[in-house]
Amino acid sequence: MIWIMHDCSDEDCIKILKNCREAIPKKTGKIVVLQPGGYGPFDKVGLMFDLVMLTHFSGRKERTEVAWKKILEEGGFPSCKIIKIPALQYIIEAFPL
Repeated sequence: MIWIMHDCSDEDCIKILKNCREAIPKKTGKIVVLQPGGYGPFDKVGLMFDLVMLTHFSGRKERTEVAWKKILEEGGFPSCKIIKIPALQYIIEAFPL
């Protein structure tokens, strides 16, 4: 979902998530989002991606963990697990209830 939701406004992300919520199995479904942000030696990567988004997509930005939780909840995924890995992204697993 990273390259789809990465370029979308919050409102469009919520619409996409609501459609995903309807399409996935109710008890076993989940979505996975890779979020640029970094961890450890890559912890400043999110700032760089934020600047790239500002120059290429008007009004777009990298989202924080708090922003993702809000969008996911509004989109029908009130439970999420954030997994930090030593890479350029971190992983967000989101679950419907």
